[in-house]
Amino acid sequence: MSGFDPGSTAWGRIVTASKVGAILGLSPWSSPYQVWREMHGDVERDTTTSPVQRRGQILEPAVLTWWLDQHPEVDDVDTQCLVWIDTHPDQWGAATLDALASTADGDLVVEVKTASRWDEWGEEGTDQIPAHYYAQVVWQLACAPWAREARVAVLGPFLDFREYVIPRDEELVADVVKRCREFYDSLTDDVPPPLDDSVATLATLRAEHPEIARGTSKDIEAETARAWLVAKTDLAAADRHERGLRSLVLRAMGDAQYLTAAGVRVARRQASRNTVALVATATADELPTEEA
Repeated sequence: MSGFDPGSTAWGRIVTASKVGAILGLSPWSSPYQVWREMHGDVERDTTTSPVQRRGQILEPAVLTWWLDQHPEVDDVDTQCLVWIDTHPDQWGAATLDALASTADGDLVVEVKTASRWDEWGEEGTDQIPAHYYAQVVWQLACAPWAREARVAVLGPFLDFREYVIPRDEELVADVVKRCREFYDSLTDDVPPPLDDSVATLATLRAEHPEIARGTSKDIEAETARAWLVAKTDLAAADRHERGLRSLVLRAMGDAQYLTAAGVRVARRQASRNTVALVATATADELPTEEA
């Protein structure tokens, strides 16, 4: 629809599938506060394409080709389909489907992904996909109410393909639509979401007021100021403590690639530019305590 091309200003002001995970507080990269400020027009949206996003764009046709090869029952397929939410008369939400596949049993929403790790993905054929992707797909089903379910086709880290099945759950769809509409309405009411401790929210707050009004000051509650100063002191102490322990770990590893403790692999050394990085591969909860 004219004026609502993905990436346009108008597109940035409506609820779309890529924003839903953040709106619901599920995104690892964004936050409700960041999306609200961007949609409200208070900060500029980052429209640059990251290398990971570009990789996905390049590989998307190949992953879709694989999926279609696995499903000869598909009679027809439309790609990059723009569909609109129709719960209100205004144009407040939409989704661009990677594909809409037609079969004798009904239409399927097809979402294509690439994954560098399988950590957050469950067994193939299930609906166990990362939460922010699940929210995105539920929104797509909301925008395509005639589709019977969704399929997520994924190319994994070892060039292995998987398919996940997201059934239509009308109660869940209605809940997601309701929460997204409340978020959208809050833009007009000028009521942003509460702050959280995410990196995205902090970055957004820093971008809101890039100018500095020299010589001015504002007051804040002493309790909040004290809590922040204590946290900064504690963080600095924790950083020093961790650096000291990291030195002990690296000395113990020598030139080994892996480090184990009590039968648990806890770290690995890996090349990082001109040096070697130490990467934790376990959590403290996986190791026995002295009491145990």
